[in-house]
Amino acid sequence: MSEDLRGLQSIPRGFLKLLIVRLLRDKEMSGTDIMEVLENRSGGKWRPSPGSIYPMLASLKDKGIIEIAKTEGRTSTYRLSRQGEERVKEMFRHRHQVETSTGLHRLIWLELLDPSDRVTFHMNAVTFGSESLLEDARHLTESQRQKLTMRVEKAIDTLQQLLDELRSGNTDDGQSTSNDH
Repeated sequence: MSEDLRGLQSIPRGFLKLLIVRLLRDKEMSGTDIMEVLENRSGGKWRPSPGSIYPMLASLKDKGIIEIAKTEGRTSTYRLSRQGEERVKEMFRHRHQVETSTGLHRLIWLELLDPSDRVTFHMNAVTFGSESLLEDARHLTESQRQKLTMRVEKAIDTLQQLLDELRSGNTDDGQSTSNDH
């Protein structure tokens, strides 16, 4: 798989819309600001094109989800509108539906990969997720930290089971994998 996602045209529009709305929830931004933040957060691997960002901003503005905060020359800075804030709150109340949809996309994608590629994909996700959690945990409230602690402990238990099975050379069905090539 390519390390650089700049040419990737398969980022779903719905996902990009959610990213833009989420970014504007925190602060006012221009289209260029949004592109730069997304590029930085992806470690330089993905920068949406102006052809993706600006039509999306126009659509969100037409729907009343965002509004122009100010205009300087040809540059407009956007913010979430009151209607947009309500829709974001509603989205977070129903985030399990978004997670289910995202999970379905991931499952379809994974079915296209052979087992060794799936293992690599999952290990990359574990590594990236762990590094991200380490950084994000620094910004959590005490209550959020306690909830995260319980989830991490559960994940560690699962990873320990995996490690034990890998070390023993047995799969879940009890068959030895030591003769696999």
